[in-house]
Amino acid sequence: MTVSTLEFQPEAERYYAEGYWQDGDLWSDFDARAREHASRVALVLEDRAVTYAELRRAAIALSHRLADADVGAGEVVILLGRHSIEAAVAMLGCLHRGVVLAPLPPMFNQTQMAALAEQTSARAIVTFGGDKEVAKCREVAGDRLPLLTVVPADVDKARALDDARMPRHADEVALVLHSSGTTSAPKGIAHSSNTLRYATRGVCSRWGLTGDDIYLTVVEFGFVGGLVFGYLPVLLQGATGVLLSRWDPEEALRLIEAHRCTYVLAMPTHATDMILAAEQTDRDLSSMRVLAGPGLTPERRMAMHQAFGTPPLGDYGLSEVPGHAAHAPDDPPAKIMRTEGRPYDGTEIRILGDDGEPVPAGNVGAVVVNGPSRFLGFLNNDDLTRTSLTSWGGYETGDLGLLDEDGHFVYVGRSKDIIRRGGVTIVPAEVEPVILRHPAVREVAIVPLPDERLGERACAAIIAREGFAAPTLAELQEFLDAEGVAKYTWPESVEVFEQFPRTPSLKVVKREVVELVLARVTA
Repeated sequence: MTVSTLEFQPEAERYYAEGYWQDGDLWSDFDARAREHASRVALVLEDRAVTYAELRRAAIALSHRLADADVGAGEVVILLGRHSIEAAVAMLGCLHRGVVLAPLPPMFNQTQMAALAEQTSARAIVTFGGDKEVAKCREVAGDRLPLLTVVPADVDKARALDDARMPRHADEVALVLHSSGTTSAPKGIAHSSNTLRYATRGVCSRWGLTGDDIYLTVVEFGFVGGLVFGYLPVLLQGATGVLLSRWDPEEALRLIEAHRCTYVLAMPTHATDMILAAEQTDRDLSSMRVLAGPGLTPERRMAMHQAFGTPPLGDYGLSEVPGHAAHAPDDPPAKIMRTEGRPYDGTEIRILGDDGEPVPAGNVGAVVVNGPSRFLGFLNNDDLTRTSLTSWGGYETGDLGLLDEDGHFVYVGRSKDIIRRGGVTIVPAEVEPVILRHPAVREVAIVPLPDERLGERACAAIIAREGFAAPTLAELQEFLDAEGVAKYTWPESVEVFEQFPRTPSLKVVKREVVELVLARVTA
């Protein structure tokens, strides 16, 4: 495995000087909390609970198993499974051993896993939390890679073992994420203890999360959201985390009530489901103090506020630069409804025009970010890393956005998510939120269909709300007219779907929506 560490980060010295980075790896942080809160419950899953002392002991036991499999510090280990106590044991055991974690979501198939094992030169696979996931990992491992399965008995019966270890440097590669973007094959995104720690502390500081909070984790294992907004805030602060292994909105609400959860982060799909569930329940959800809902439209934010009694706080981040802008709970309501918040202290967001120069406040441009959570580089691909970064170290996100007069960030959409109709450019992200106001529409994705004369035409792919019929094209255009939307941006066709093709992180794969629509047209 090759990846440059600080070669591509010109601000590293400043991050240390200003306290955003520090010495010590993530295990050392967890170890301090585990010793401080040995008898406190660390994680809860269904009817099981594990204390910090038990979690630490099980993690060290797994570290010994990795050593017995001849897996050394700095080598890559793939982790795949579902949210579980054993998932935390797997991550922490790898951190104790000093190996590089490569967590994958449970829906990754055998072909994807095998390709990523080769890409990362993985030395072992660790699996947990589901018979289907274990079987998948067993098939990929075969007789080529050691396979370590972590089961509840490994936690409940773990013996105290020698905890001696060689700490990793805080700037060495500690974890490799795999992009869930919709435009290319997954890329290995390398992070260090320092980049992950800064992202975790940033969100905890911005939202006022402490070791006294009760965290509910619903974002799928293997994604940056499940890590930076799920496990790490709990384990690095000595808090208690409640895990949901499979997404179920009614169960999420039950857990909030039963455990008096004070914090949850819900991705857009989760948020949509939770709003509907909350509207139909009489459960006591008043314990919820910090509700995070990144990527929601203003209308969905208002609905979530009404359903839970607290406004959903926005967050903007990517696998390459996790969690680097967010609201504070005391931000003005208008900012919480319309923006994604302000950059964390130490992080800079620049909005650049076509000439590469910053544009005035309120103007849309290309989003470029640099800060202490910015990734180290793409695994085994320094050339791609170089082309993705500016001379000052900023990561070119491929997003469009703006900074308002108060420095709050507004996400507009992907730079590639545009439709060119003749000489006119249509930005779906500007029209989709309006269509979501239609009472019959649950989800919408505006996609480009090829047109011989104009190049592309806009098509609205719609999932209707339960009990409603999706609007016809005429009804939709009448609605958009009443909403004051410019006529040249209106969709020129409507296609109704039961569900959309999605990436593992639940983003709509628009190119596949286009393929499905074209298949209907030509059938």
